[in-house]
Amino acid sequence: MRFTVILLATLASSASFGQLLSYDFAADHQGWRRANLNPTTNELSVLGAATWNAGGFIDGDDFSTWAFHLSPELTGNYSSATRLEFDYSSLAGDAVYPLVILRNQGSAIFQSLQVPADNAWHRYGYDLTPGTWMFANGGAPTVATSGQIASVLGGLHQIGVSADNSVGIEYTRLDNLTLVPEPASLLFLGLGSVLLRRRKAA
Repeated sequence: MRFTVILLATLASSASFGQLLSYDFAADHQGWRRANLNPTTNELSVLGAATWNAGGFIDGDDFSTWAFHLSPELTGNYSSATRLEFDYSSLAGDAVYPLVILRNQGSAIFQSLQVPADNAWHRYGYDLTPGTWMFANGGAPTVATSGQIASVLGGLHQIGVSADNSVGIEYTRLDNLTLVPEPASLLFLGLGSVLLRRRKAA
């Protein structure tokens, strides 16, 4: 009975904090940077630190040709991720442009969108499944397969969110970005934690 209670409590805790990555920008830019996207290669070149706003988000004007907010360099395997979510606002928007890019060292998957030009916060969420992601590795982009998505996530190096949605004046804000794992990963995480506690107590 005691084991069951501990397991349920641990799983509840895991569900509450069940993100592979989480950035809320409450106190600083958390290592995020400004970058420029090369639309031919989909590479993101670092330009400097992201601008942190005391309101608890990062923001930016039109600071490069294809401006992007860029995550810290990532290492490890994120193939258990099932969804990417973030809050975002844009002052301008005039066409469909790449909004979010996930890169490993050699290829990328991305989502394009015409964002509302209302300077209001909107929540965006993308399932990491085939159908809507595009895949690029130096050639013309194609619809991403499950294998290509898994390959990028398995060696995920960068997450980029656009700061460039029009040919005119720009201002974008980014907050509360999370990379969420599959529920089974939370189950095994909670179970492993419980079993480790029991072993230490024995």
